[in-house]
Amino acid sequence: MTAGGGEGPRLPPALLTALAGTAGAGSAAARLAVEEARRMPPGPDREPLIRALLAGACRASAPEWLLVTAAGGAPETAAAALAHPDCPAGLRDRALRDAPDERLAALAGWPGADVVGELRRRMPERPTMTPELVKAPTPAQTVLRSPGLPDDVFDAAVGLLPGPPAEPRQGQPMEDWVRGHRAALHAWKSMWLRVLVDHPDRHGRLLSLLGEAPAGAVVRDLLLGTLPWAVEPALLEEVALADLDRFAGAVLATRICRALLAGASRDEAGERFAQELKSLSPQGRYLPEAHLGELGLDAARGARAAVEWVARAAEERWRLLLQPPEDRPWRMPERDRAALGRRFAETARAALALWEPDPDRPVRRARQVRWVRDMLLHLPKVSPEVRDGARLLLADAARGRGPRDEETVQLLAAIEHHSAAGVGDPAEVTVAELAALPAETLTAYLDAVGGDAAVEKALLAAVVRDDGDGPPFAEVLARHSAPSAALARLGGEVRRLLDEEPAAVAAWTREVLAAPATTAEAVRALPARAALAHGGPVVAAAVTEALGEDAAAWERFAAGPAARSRSGLGKVLDAAREEAEANEA
Repeated sequence: MTAGGGEGPRLPPALLTALAGTAGAGSAAARLAVEEARRMPPGPDREPLIRALLAGACRASAPEWLLVTAAGGAPETAAAALAHPDCPAGLRDRALRDAPDERLAALAGWPGADVVGELRRRMPERPTMTPELVKAPTPAQTVLRSPGLPDDVFDAAVGLLPGPPAEPRQGQPMEDWVRGHRAALHAWKSMWLRVLVDHPDRHGRLLSLLGEAPAGAVVRDLLLGTLPWAVEPALLEEVALADLDRFAGAVLATRICRALLAGASRDEAGERFAQELKSLSPQGRYLPEAHLGELGLDAARGARAAVEWVARAAEERWRLLLQPPEDRPWRMPERDRAALGRRFAETARAALALWEPDPDRPVRRARQVRWVRDMLLHLPKVSPEVRDGARLLLADAARGRGPRDEETVQLLAAIEHHSAAGVGDPAEVTVAELAALPAETLTAYLDAVGGDAAVEKALLAAVVRDDGDGPPFAEVLARHSAPSAALARLGGEVRRLLDEEPAAVAAWTREVLAAPATTAEAVRALPARAALAHGGPVVAAAVTEALGEDAAAWERFAAGPAARSRSGLGKVLDAAREEAEANEA
């Protein structure tokens, strides 16, 4: 009777499987289990029985029909047959040769299953990537779709994956090549992304295998820009910092191109920057060397290389680290991600220092400004130099014409907000620092931080500055929740400025006396010298109300040093009246 040709077992399959796994070789129970396995038709009951026989009663010696039957069974069953000491070499070769690509991965790692050799036999040459290989993958692609591969199989399959898209063929129209190359490059990146997703514990091993090959650059960019939450923290930090190291090449390219635009020859520029070029890594040297060579690269465009590098990084590779999605389980702790964000921000700050407006093309796209927003979000403190650079960029954007997309509008608003908010905490920022801000920045700062404390310092800053370029005093005062009380309380602050800022005291007096929110208390809080020098009906009314019809008080007031006093007007008036009353007594 042939294998599987009977009418089925006479005993329950579970019992037969148990007997097959425990019976001694050649025992009556073993012979019965073998015979019943031979009678059984293919199906889910026979597979466990065959595996039990090969691992139990027949582990030392197995009939050929059993091995042949097992080799054609499920992957686990076939692997048990190929690993058996009685399995003929021809059966092993035939089982691997006939196995579909999907089955090779399941056989990998079992003794006797030379999956690496079979992969190399099926792929004597590594193809270049084409879009068609996404739907019709190579054996290596198929095998790598199975997780948990043995290291040797994983390494071999990676080495056999399709290489970068082909270069243009001789005579091929460039337009056709570019169109096909774009699609093939997308397919190639998708292939590597799937490898990373299917083998989350082998990211570091994959980078070691690929080294500095083009595929290695693609994988690093995918780890940083597409799957950062899934990357082991130490590896993500290594990849991120290595990426930032390349910025030095973009900076040097910027400086070289600006020297070329200033009239230097390529030889002169090469000699001037030779030592700096030598200090860069091979990857960092690529861009500056390209501008020093004979490729005819546009120096005007190269002069923006540093800014373009950071803009592209924020748009692509660093976007998920700088603006982390909330629905992803990150392996890297938040504090470490924040530290990387600060490192990027420091790099972006260096790029901002090199930013220059393009007379012909003002800023108008989201890609041109996203990096500035991200920098402001991640810098621990916004320095005056950074605020000035952000203000220049905003001014350049303002001169652009035509509609902007909503994202760009939002990014520009965020830059204005965060550059202003970065001025400092209202409790720490000084009046002098606020006085030095442009009007639009001070207004944005008040919008960003809010609160009466910031408004009160801005009121003092307005009179310290008093050059007409700041926001109007009345406009700032209107932001306060209790403007009348603020004016009365701040009179003491103004008097302390008398020695250093006499003009500010006069300006404060002028603004307070013109403010609708001014009360008698606010007038009395004014420095006497400034208030009396200003005069006017409001001051006259305050003096009259305090002295009334007391002639002696008026005389004492006139004879005293009121017009020169640094004290508050109310204190001077009260003193005149009190002294007059004391003399009468």
